[in-house]
Amino acid sequence: MKYLVLFLALSAVVAVDSPAKTNVPKQFPLWNFDEIGPSCRAKGRLQDREYCNSKLMETIISFGKGSIPVLISQLQDTRHKTTRPIYDFWSETSAADIAYFILNDLFTDSDWATRTMPGLDALPEKCIESAETCWRAFVKKHGRKFVHDQWLAAWNVNKDRIYWDEQTRCFRVR
Repeated sequence: MKYLVLFLALSAVVAVDSPAKTNVPKQFPLWNFDEIGPSCRAKGRLQDREYCNSKLMETIISFGKGSIPVLISQLQDTRHKTTRPIYDFWSETSAADIAYFILNDLFTDSDWATRTMPGLDALPEKCIESAETCWRAFVKKHGRKFVHDQWLAAWNVNKDRIYWDEQTRCFRVR
């Protein structure tokens, strides 16, 4: 009996000392993008604190690479719209649009030009129009399922090699 009590006591200590395992949500409330001030609208990556102060972005980053499949799953969610577009000069943004923006930014180096996720060469095509016009034309031509499938394929090939680089605040592939 005393061994059972000792075992239970030790188990309780281990449980208290161990950090709780945080479960990644099934979706992020992207339609409630919460920039603090109009900081995210003009330039920079969404994860850059000096350009975009957002609790939602910090939450997404806090889940590490576990947030990537969640964002990929939201690439076709056009049901949820933001109350106002998250970028200047856009007419509207949906959860699907925002998931795409976030994924692109999370896999863009701090130079704002170098993509760090291989396998996404088909996204997007060259275009000389406004960003929204180019994005809408691409989606109209290829469909959101195509975008989803491209990201999912890249994720499946690279997921075991992806890591967060805090210095450049982006995901990289080893």
